Amino acid sequence: MAPRGRGGKFSKPTRGGMVAEEESSDEEDSEEESSDDDAPSAGPSTLPTTSAGAGASNDLSREARRAAAKAKKQAALRKRGQAPAQPGDLPPSDDDSTSDADTDLPSNPNHSAKSRSQLVKPTSDSEDQQKQPTKKAAPKDMSQLSRREREAIEAQQARERYLKLHAEGKTDEAKADLARLAVIREQREAERMRKLAEKEEKEEKERERAALVKEREDKLRQAALGKGKKVPKKK
Repeated sequence: MAPRGRGGKFSKPTRGGMVAEEESSDEEDSEEESSDDDAPSAGPSTLPTTSAGAGASNDLSREARRAAAKAKKQAALRKRGQAPAQPGDLPPSDDDSTSDADTDLPSNPNHSAKSRSQLVKPTSDSEDQQKQPTKKAAPKDMSQLSRREREAIEAQQARERYLKLHAEGKTDEAKADLARLAVIREQREAERMRKLAEKEEKEEKERERAALVKEREDKLRQAALGKGKKVPKKK
């Protein structure tokens, strides 16, 4: 049986695990890319033109891939709210937008569908129905109701009949009211006639008094004129 070394079955896992390995691989790739970028661009004049064009295209494709990866990473971070948006970033994919739409919550979860439906303006038909008083339809079969319900319905019907007869003046109370109104009308008419007679009598007395005053003034005027005219004496 072979002895177990430090990296055997019972060795403890290193801190970071796969994340550390991925970070180390990313660092190696970045070092390789930086070494390629740091290499002198000016080569010997004896290289063919085709190899120079291929190297330029590789550099361009590498730069494009690097820019695309950076933009994608920044878009993911921006989606999570960890980095601000920058010009030139790629928009999120359709899958991301659909997942965001699925996870969106309502602005106020306390508002239920019933409360939102109450905010809708009712139509004219519903308003007319609300304005019209609801009439309780009498059941066809009174025997199916309880004694208390039958008594309530009978009392309501009796009251409606009484009010109808009272409006027509056929009840005792209506007749008494009409008789009392007739007496009141007679009293008002008699009072009106009395006031009219008193007014006419007062006007007659005023006319008689004015006539007496005028007659007295005429007599005084005639007397004053007679005294001023002297009668000659006989010899």
